[in-house]
Amino acid sequence: MDNILSTLITGLIGVASGAILAYFGAVLKFRKDLEAEYDKDLRNRRLDVYKDLWKHLKLLARYDRPEPLTPETLGELSVAMREWYFEVGGLYLSEHARDIYFEIKKMIQGVLESNKYRPDQVLDNPDSQPLLDKASLLRARLTHDVGTRKSSPIADS
Repeated sequence: MDNILSTLITGLIGVASGAILAYFGAVLKFRKDLEAEYDKDLRNRRLDVYKDLWKHLKLLARYDRPEPLTPETLGELSVAMREWYFEVGGLYLSEHARDIYFEIKKMIQGVLESNKYRPDQVLDNPDSQPLLDKASLLRARLTHDVGTRKSSPIADS
């Protein structure tokens, strides 16, 4: 009788342990699925809003800029970036991208407040190069946030 009772208790403990493990496994899977869905949704939203910021940053392109860098064009860029931030995409910037974004804004503000240039005067390289470098860093960060520079694991197979 003791042997049957011992076997029964061992069996019940096994079933209960299995049920508990299955429950926690299901909860973990559900949570991972929710996180994956959230990440996918955030990536898609970022793709949409980052496109507009990317267009604004063309003024700070390293090559073949659409117009010269002047206090006037930087002022226009600063306004466009502010409008983008508050009306379109600031909410979606990753923390790292946000930091770089505001570094660019501070650099532009520094040039505008310096009164070193006339509004239509082209910036000297020592003033323009750090802006171009920072904008390049921001663009790289944006692509990192949305994963557009990664190779597809499917294509690599």
